[in-house]
Amino acid sequence: MTLDSHPGDRRRLQRLWLAASALTVAGVAALFGDASGETQAGKLAGGPILQPVALRESPGDAMRERVQPASPDAAGIVATLPDAWPEVPRMRLRYSHALSALEHAEAHRDAREPSASVDAAPVLNEHAFTVRRGDSLARLFEAAGLARRDLAAIVAAGKTTSMLSRLRPGDRINVYTDADNRVQGLTLERSRGKRLEIGRDGDAFRSGVPARPANTVLIERASANGDDGVELHKPLPSLVRRSVEVRRGDSLYTIFKRNGFPLADLDAIVKASKDTRELRRIVPGQRLDFHLTRDGSVSKLVHYLDETRTLRVERNGVGYDSEIVDVPLDRHVASAAGVIDASLFVAARRQGLSNNVIMQLVEIFGWDIDFALDIREGDRFTVVYEELYKHGRKLRDGAILAASFTNQGATTRIVRYEYPDGRTAYFTPEGVSVRKAFLRTPVSFARISSGFSLRRKHPVLHKFRAHRGVDYAAPRGTPVKATGDGKVEYIGYKGGYGKTIVLRHGATYTTLYAHMSRFARKLRRGQRVSQGQVIGYVGSTGLSSGSHLHYEFRVRGVHRNPLRIKLPKAAPIEEKYEQHFLASTRDLVAHLEIVSSTTLAADERRVTDTD
Repeated sequence: MTLDSHPGDRRRLQRLWLAASALTVAGVAALFGDASGETQAGKLAGGPILQPVALRESPGDAMRERVQPASPDAAGIVATLPDAWPEVPRMRLRYSHALSALEHAEAHRDAREPSASVDAAPVLNEHAFTVRRGDSLARLFEAAGLARRDLAAIVAAGKTTSMLSRLRPGDRINVYTDADNRVQGLTLERSRGKRLEIGRDGDAFRSGVPARPANTVLIERASANGDDGVELHKPLPSLVRRSVEVRRGDSLYTIFKRNGFPLADLDAIVKASKDTRELRRIVPGQRLDFHLTRDGSVSKLVHYLDETRTLRVERNGVGYDSEIVDVPLDRHVASAAGVIDASLFVAARRQGLSNNVIMQLVEIFGWDIDFALDIREGDRFTVVYEELYKHGRKLRDGAILAASFTNQGATTRIVRYEYPDGRTAYFTPEGVSVRKAFLRTPVSFARISSGFSLRRKHPVLHKFRAHRGVDYAAPRGTPVKATGDGKVEYIGYKGGYGKTIVLRHGATYTTLYAHMSRFARKLRRGQRVSQGQVIGYVGSTGLSSGSHLHYEFRVRGVHRNPLRIKLPKAAPIEEKYEQHFLASTRDLVAHLEIVSSTTLAADERRVTDTD
């Protein structure tokens, strides 16, 4: 069988010639039986003669372009190739002999120069990723050391790249880069066969262009996150962290301008989500931390809203993600007890209670006790509450956990219960909710200036007429609360009532709030309100002789005395929560009993010593 009779043999011989290029001249002469080759072998002493270049299909003179001399001494041999090449097909080599020679040449080449390879096609590196929770394309690119300009170009490829902005755990991403670490293409594979492929098209990227062009050699690189759950390369930290304190008159724009941050990043940050609206309300003294990348762009922004909340804005590849994070605090249990001799406020402050705890106490027992009208000298209170600490420093008092109040000889005890879903509410130790359908008063700590009466001389008109409500004297601007859940039936100016709100609570009850100075912002007719929600502020509009709130309570349209009417009974805790309630509040009830009994015993000893 001759090489002339099979065109494929000629191609195989070309492969044979290129594979032998890493050998010595003696190796080439052995393969082709060329005596002149042996002579050259003596000159080069086994050094490499030829280096392969891009393979072409046509034989003949083009062989000059297939091989290049590896040294000046080899140039003479390379120059003889055009003359020698036509003789090659007539060398009647057996096919099996040529194949054996090829295998021998490749093995000999690998043994001498393991790193040598036929550079017949571009070489691409493959970076493989498996997306985990919290990953973004920007984070993966940064972990692999890939250029952000390539990331930006990929993101700008079109709407088809939207999958990249919504990565899901388990997604598999392959990124292909050239020898200069420039991204040439990217693939994303998702469950159920969804696949995205993006390839380089000049300086841009296009969806549908092959991510890995044909005739390329692939070198696999370690992924940025191993499939075995062990991170091979942690995300690279930002190179610069700059802390900025907000000055008087500052806005986010002036901060970016003063520090030289890209204004394009500012625009993307403020448009990230509703959370970033907090950045429009920065105040002097607050701190902003900027994490910057190599090119000076903002990788992450941290805004400390207060001592317990932090806004985090972080680049995600196509923009920014944002979230408000609650800073975990240490919670300590504290307690206090006292006896009222002048007012609840004075007695509670004497026991070291903060205004926050005092107001909670008033709100919790406000369904049963009118603290402006019902408090008597000798009434008692006991409170078990939380103190919130951060890094060993007390920030403030937290929620009341348990409390008891003795008013005119009647004692009421409550405990705070947290439902399995995180909701909280107050109940008696027996599981009866302290929350009634209505609060006793719409204004906290207000003095009653005029009660419910069917015949009263009007302070402005000086005529006797019925006063079908209760007047609470309070400073202008004092918040007015809805006494029950309901819907705004009327809001506006109502004759002698002045600025008035009427709330409907189901089919039976309505409440009226008059003489207000202004209404709560955005409150509208038909809007629903919740019990305790601020709906307006005390004023003196209409026929009024001074700053106060006029409050009416109606049952099926009939005026009733708000101070005397029996309010609907509270509902017990749902049966499915009973066991959980008893188990989770048992210790609180015991703690409350200990504090109450200890305080009572101390008071009795003090009375005995006085006697």
